[in-house]
Amino acid sequence: MAPSAHVERSTAEDLYLEHAFLLRRIAVRKFAIPDDEAEALVHDVFVEYLVRPRGVHNVRNYLIAAVCNASRNYWRAKQTRERHFPSHSDGMPAEIPGRVEADVLEGLSLRMTIGATLARLGTRCREVLRRYYLEEENAASIAAALDTTPSNVNYLMHICRKKARAIYDTIGRPR
Repeated sequence: MAPSAHVERSTAEDLYLEHAFLLRRIAVRKFAIPDDEAEALVHDVFVEYLVRPRGVHNVRNYLIAAVCNASRNYWRAKQTRERHFPSHSDGMPAEIPGRVEADVLEGLSLRMTIGATLARLGTRCREVLRRYYLEEENAASIAAALDTTPSNVNYLMHICRKKARAIYDTIGRPR
């Protein structure tokens, strides 16, 4: 039989019927994977093999090793999820992870966007906007520090806010 780039349908079915029970048993008994999850792991292992059959010399050993690796990865992923999203003893999540995660990501995205915007502004614009908004200085005190007039500071703030808005719009607002 000539080697082919893909596994034929009848060969795939035969492989599945021949090895699926053994692979499920390994996942359930050796790795304590729940039955429904073990079934999904076995299917994933077969799909991976069917997509990339080249280089496999011993199909049975390959499938056993693949289901062992998939089972280990299952527990690693589950431990990571539980570490980041702990549950109460009744099985309910301690917090609603989707909402908390969305709020954190939205805040982080906004901070990064603002930081990138300020980094692209010139030094003078950053200085004027920082003093006015963060240190709450008035235009007269900023003008005195920069050796200019208050009307020039107001004009500079107008120009700097306009530049910041343009930069912010090109970077993309967080959605």
